[in-house]
Amino acid sequence: MSEISPENLAEIEKRYRAAAVIGVAQIAFTVLLAGAAWFVVRRTEVVEDNKSVTTLWILIAFVAIGSLLLRRLFSGWERLRNAALLGGISGVLKKLQTNSLILGMFAEVISIIGFVITIFTGSSFDMFRAAAIALIVFFVAFPRKIVWKKIVANLQGI
Repeated sequence: MSEISPENLAEIEKRYRAAAVIGVAQIAFTVLLAGAAWFVVRRTEVVEDNKSVTTLWILIAFVAIGSLLLRRLFSGWERLRNAALLGGISGVLKKLQTNSLILGMFAEVISIIGFVITIFTGSSFDMFRAAAIALIVFFVAFPRKIVWKKIVANLQGI
């Protein structure tokens, strides 16, 4: 790995810090929804028919799988190289930051759908299941500074 210039290191720190703070806020939102499901939602038996809830669980599965596939697409080498050619290292870091925020929003959507399922069913266990799926998506999509540094080091010469 080649040496990263000090201005690029400062840019990495700034962009990573912003992405990490927003990512942690998104995770906190999911935990708050799970807490709200535990304390607020009534604990009764299933109120809605299983078809509507099953449809929402299928939607959660599609969103989770879609976010993992989208992460793979976002982190493609050609895409990052093109960003470096068009916007320099700052453009690459902006793209990495935007990608992590978009993938975090997918996990937030999963937790919101889980909360809706919890409201329909009256069982807070459904929210915890959806929150677990959302947290898996969060941790897969959460930005990693060492990966960002490797990407910048490899694209610095372009």
